[in-house]
Amino acid sequence: MSRTRASHDRHEGLAVTTQAASDEVGKDLETRGSLEIKDRAISRTAIAAALKDPRVTRTTGGLSRLTGRELPRADVTLGEDTIAVNLYIGVRWPSQITEVAASVHASVEEALATMTGLDVHRVNVLVSDTTLDTRLSATSNTEVSQFIPPRPPTAGPAAMPVALLFGFALLATAFLAGREFLIARGHLGGSPWIAEAVSWIARLHWQSWMIAAAIAAVVLGLLLVFVGVKPRTRTHSGLGESASTVWATPTDIARLCSAAAQSTRAVVDAHTVVTRRKIDVRVERDGAVDATSVDAAVRDALASVLSVVSGGRRLTVKHSVTAPTRVS
Repeated sequence: MSRTRASHDRHEGLAVTTQAASDEVGKDLETRGSLEIKDRAISRTAIAAALKDPRVTRTTGGLSRLTGRELPRADVTLGEDTIAVNLYIGVRWPSQITEVAASVHASVEEALATMTGLDVHRVNVLVSDTTLDTRLSATSNTEVSQFIPPRPPTAGPAAMPVALLFGFALLATAFLAGREFLIARGHLGGSPWIAEAVSWIARLHWQSWMIAAAIAAVVLGLLLVFVGVKPRTRTHSGLGESASTVWATPTDIARLCSAAAQSTRAVVDAHTVVTRRKIDVRVERDGAVDATSVDAAVRDALASVLSVVSGGRRLTVKHSVTAPTRVS
């Protein structure tokens, strides 16, 4: 009997001790601390989720970092139990912007919900930039755009001298206006030139020389219009096919043709003139060699060069016999 009671007392004491320990643990858990997620961590999570899409570009460093315009960029707003994100991204072109935005929206929303456990109230995806995608993708379903060759080198615009002339004329007009202002204010002596010129024009009457002046004005006006709309002159010729990316001057083309012609046997000297429509090669040959064979050899030597530099020009080869060297 005493044993049973002692055992019961021992169990009762254990139960009391266990209950006391549980109370202490509960109080310890309540006072141990709290969980706080910074805006920066949420922003980085959203950016990392957006960059999983290969169509999203990354712009960082340099001026973008100084101005705070890096992409992707996320602005986070935290509530008590909710998150709202404004996500700014750049998209590679060509890409369907709506598809990219929908994909990024789903990825970012899933990543934020998984990481924080909070309710993602809103994710706004804003496309702030587009970048040409130069990578070749075998899985891309977009059509390959036609290659557009760059513009060939051209001379300065024909209207440049006229623009300079008008610029100096405007500066002279500003000088005269300043002089008239100083004279009117009494800071400078002398007669006003503009007022006298206007008075002289007002007193003019019809005279015979005005016909020549009118004709000259019409001719000058037409000349200025022509100079303004005249396209720039091409200074180089494209090498290779129609989509050229390398150009050479007519002088360079002439030197290449002359060098090729001089490499032919029986050709003593060669001179080439290149115009817009033809390439004229003049060779001096040894008089002992037949002209027909020399002509064929020269054209064969020029074939490889002309395949690159001809540009649709017509080839002409002219022969002359070199003068014999006299030994005195």
